[in-house]
Amino acid sequence: MMHTLNFAQLKAATLCGGVTDVTLRGDGAAFVVSIQTRSGEAIMVTTRKQPRRFADPRKALQLLRGIGLHECRIDTTDWHPEAHALEKVPRPDRSAALKAAHEAAQADADYDRWFHAKVQAALDDPRPAIEPEDWPQIRTQRLAGLKQRLGL
Repeated sequence: MMHTLNFAQLKAATLCGGVTDVTLRGDGAAFVVSIQTRSGEAIMVTTRKQPRRFADPRKALQLLRGIGLHECRIDTTDWHPEAHALEKVPRPDRSAALKAAHEAAQADADYDRWFHAKVQAALDDPRPAIEPEDWPQIRTQRLAGLKQRLGL
């Protein structure tokens, strides 16, 4: 029976000296990380317990190096890079989400341009500014005029 290791488990096994050998094995258009531990062979998996597949072996090597594994073998026997197009799964849900995010960002940018134009127009307004101490009197007069128009 083959064991599985997620990233955290592989890191822990490496740090305590439990990893004896690592091989990047070709699997279709990607590579999987095969680990030889003191208790047997294991494969690196995702959090969903699926084999962790690396389309770019450099990414796998960076990950392994980052946790302290500086040597590994590469087995390209079952590696078929031409199969990449066949393995690529279309994601219309992601496409729709990305388009919606782009449209939202565009709407935010349009609003920001409108808002900044309004602020700049207010700053450039040639009419005289009303001093803060004049506002209570103006407010009282406007409220009185409104009450008079409403018949209150």
